[in-house]
Amino acid sequence: MEILRLILLFLHLLGMALIIGGYFANVKSPRVIPGMLHASFLQLVTGLALVGVVEMGPGEVDHAKIAVKTVLAIAVTVLALLGNRREKASPGEGASAGLAHGTVAAAVLAVAVAVFWV
Repeated sequence: MEILRLILLFLHLLGMALIIGGYFANVKSPRVIPGMLHASFLQLVTGLALVGVVEMGPGEVDHAKIAVKTVLAIAVTVLALLGNRREKASPGEGASAGLAHGTVAAAVLAVAVAVFWV
């Protein structure tokens, strides 16, 4: 079970890196790229799977923290989805810049909650 938890944790961290890295790769003209959308889905799925794995084991889960992180993960996914759709509708015009900023802000906030909420 520990190897499954570590694999899920690795994928979860990789998703976070792809969201934030995708933003900084396009920081001069911020937009939501498809990789950010896929990474947000990866974050959501692996986060929920991690909670399930921890619940099955002897570890305890802080359900309030998980609720906050789930809301943030859903916000990241929705913002990335809307930004990706807007980018497809009018590519290259910076139409999704605000949504890109919101996506990365929610992702960074989720990281802060994960690190500082002990």
